[in-house]
Amino acid sequence: MSKPETRIRGPQGQHVDGLRQARETLEQQLQRNPEYADLHQRLGLLHLAAKDTERATESFSEALGIHPGYRAAYYGLRLAQIWEGRLDAAAEPSAPAGEASPSARAAEELWAVIDAAYREHAADRDPVPVLGQLPEPVRQHYRAAFALARGTAQDAAAALTACSEASATSAELLRAWKLLPADASRVEAAQALFGQLLWTPLASELYSFLGRIYARNGMRAEALDAFGRAYLVWPQASAYARHRAEIAIAFGEEGHALKLLQAAVDADPEDTQARIALGFEYAAQGFTTEARDQFEAAAEREPNYADVRYNLALLYVAAGRDTAALEQFRAALGINPTYLPARHSMASLLCRLGRHEEGLREYERILRLGFQSADMLVQMGKAALDLGRSDEALQYLERAGFLNPDYPLGHYYLGRVYQAKGWKRKAQSAWRSYLTKANRWEPQSLPTLPTDAENGD
Repeated sequence: MSKPETRIRGPQGQHVDGLRQARETLEQQLQRNPEYADLHQRLGLLHLAAKDTERATESFSEALGIHPGYRAAYYGLRLAQIWEGRLDAAAEPSAPAGEASPSARAAEELWAVIDAAYREHAADRDPVPVLGQLPEPVRQHYRAAFALARGTAQDAAAALTACSEASATSAELLRAWKLLPADASRVEAAQALFGQLLWTPLASELYSFLGRIYARNGMRAEALDAFGRAYLVWPQASAYARHRAEIAIAFGEEGHALKLLQAAVDADPEDTQARIALGFEYAAQGFTTEARDQFEAAAEREPNYADVRYNLALLYVAAGRDTAALEQFRAALGINPTYLPARHSMASLLCRLGRHEEGLREYERILRLGFQSADMLVQMGKAALDLGRSDEALQYLERAGFLNPDYPLGHYYLGRVYQAKGWKRKAQSAWRSYLTKANRWEPQSLPTLPTDAENGD
């Protein structure tokens, strides 16, 4: 589809090349985080969309080398090899072992059927019989894609009509792209649009990524177009509503975003991502009870999703349900032991509950993972001080002062340590520093840690 003639300016109003920015963003992220399999997988999709199968193969292989059970990377690699014409029984990559999550199993069933359809197509056989195994409206979308690629104009028009009849969302998008009513005059335009797309459900992740880039840059029309493409290759009404909500959020339309996210959950109550997004939006708008309900439902459907457990724990903390919060923090860490925000929040809660020994053990684990901050070291100093271990507290607080000499609380608790050791003049000096720095100190924004969705959702 060609770019719209009129672009709607959003918050930033910047016109960007989404594919170029996506590639640059992924390459920059990979320089910082070369072990994130999800980044290699997404870059592989970008190479597939550019028909660069050699680089796509490299990226998917990198993802599988890091995470051998990564099913999306496995099917991406197979598709690249099919397109290269070199996939045979002897060269097929090893299928991932281990149990997939419910949502991953459902996706894998689609990937396997479309993988088989591509192999039929590559062998110059009709893929339509294989596509009969797909659910509606996915079956009709892929029937249309293959008909536009290899069928007659009459077959293609019939397939487009079937798409519109399979889903109201499909009909809405095809009308927006002026591909309905499906007749011979529309087939050429449909071939141009469908021929641009990477036809695999895997590619919905790529088009969604592009949509977010456009939305962040205030390009509403381009974002809608990219999210529409994500829907075409994997028609899920709930996902499309969720993506439109992302645009509404980018443009500050909070009420509209909430309605769209509720529509996403209504369209598919099993869509965990929709429930998570709705939970975040409820929380952002101050509806903590409603947010908690959504995260509880998400945790029930995807019990092995660490980010859901972590955010549910934070909501329990806000509600004063400390025991439930600790349970969820531990569940998140059982899934991902290196999940620093969960361990940090759990350590903080343990110390607040007076369980200083346990809290210090968790903080020490964070230090061993290579992360430290002045605030965390001050909390550790306070915990050690409450346990009566002033020498240990002094070590933590001195390290905090080295990291941030202007952090007021560091000076306050340093005064407490000096007082405990009987160093009266040092204590008074530390407290004077606390009062001086507290009057002019402003909290600095902290760097955000990547969420599970960014690391590999």
